[in-house]
Amino acid sequence: MRADLLRLSHNDPSSGHMGINRCVERLQPWYYWPGMTSEVHLWVAECDVCNQRKSSSASHRSPMENIRVSQPMELWAMDILGPLPITAQGHQYVLVMSDHFTKWVEAVPMADQKAETVARAFIDNVVSRHGVPVKLLTDQGRNFESELMKEVFKLLGVHKLRTSPYYPQTDGQVERFNRTLKAIISSYVNGHHNDWDLHLPLALFAYRTSVHSSTRVFPFKAVYGRDATTPLVLLGSTENPKTRLIAHYCAELEFTLKEVHATVAEEIKKAQTRQNQNYDARNTAHQTEIRRPGDIVWLHSTVISKGRSRKFHKPWIGPYVILRCQGRLNYVIRPKSGKGRSSCVHRNRLKLVQNQTDDINEQNMPSPLSTKSEKTQEQKEVEATNMVPLRRSTVPVSADHLIVTRTLI
Repeated sequence: MRADLLRLSHNDPSSGHMGINRCVERLQPWYYWPGMTSEVHLWVAECDVCNQRKSSSASHRSPMENIRVSQPMELWAMDILGPLPITAQGHQYVLVMSDHFTKWVEAVPMADQKAETVARAFIDNVVSRHGVPVKLLTDQGRNFESELMKEVFKLLGVHKLRTSPYYPQTDGQVERFNRTLKAIISSYVNGHHNDWDLHLPLALFAYRTSVHSSTRVFPFKAVYGRDATTPLVLLGSTENPKTRLIAHYCAELEFTLKEVHATVAEEIKKAQTRQNQNYDARNTAHQTEIRRPGDIVWLHSTVISKGRSRKFHKPWIGPYVILRCQGRLNYVIRPKSGKGRSSCVHRNRLKLVQNQTDDINEQNMPSPLSTKSEKTQEQKEVEATNMVPLRRSTVPVSADHLIVTRTLI
């Protein structure tokens, strides 16, 4: 009886899957039993439909992990921006490559995002100019995971790192630059937005010659050991350049670069500490929900099937079962049904299913009070048992505790 009332007050179309308070207020004028509010709270918390629809709270987020780098050109991150409006040169994409230490960025316009195009741009703009990186961080896009790219990385001796699927925060440096690049270019493009590739070189120059918030140093100076000569500098300069021997300049440059790189390394540490503190301040309870192999979880998905509306999209799909941990922040999961392949996802895309024990979440079955003449097999099974499936209730489950205060019309 209680399960039927809870289902009618929350799951039924006439109740609209609303929150705890509204469910209690819907029941109170007509019914009462000891512990009713607690049972409503549990019922709503374990509702599959609501869990698939509602966003996860900040407490589900895992602690921030920083990417450690110690020298220039050690770790590059790579991402593709686009598609953008097609330009007169046929460009539609931008391959963005960023050094995690100096914050130097290369951005190459491309007509397509095929693996061959990406490989050529990487070799021409990173390898040939800055040397072979030790590590390269990309997402799991097909253009980065192709056999061609794997062979290129193998021949060059590059250690490939991957971000978690559908979790771009792992590659936050490139994501932030993409926003900055779009903001710069949008200030200069024509009304049709189809000449953005013409503004790309100077947009890069502007970024490279501005102080980076993490290092407090120009990316240009972090690479070259000197300030860039900009129109602003030329306008105010009255001195003629000094004539120096190459050997003396090289010695001075080596000393300057050591000082600059030491400053960059120290500022990166400070920036990471600030970022961790700000993140933790917004997610004070991020360690309260620990996930372990065997846990049943929901998976956050932004993929929307063709013909469906984003406005009605349920972002949490599943349930899934955690098979194992993959590092500190990633988990290998598979569908709880056993059908479908396993996949590796970031921890922040998971939230625990409230009910970890029952194989069947009865509250989301069709109601036994349905007016349909033909009962489903699930309804028959529910009615065949003399139990009301309220998990972890502290109140004895019996219809004798139910008190009808008014006649329900």
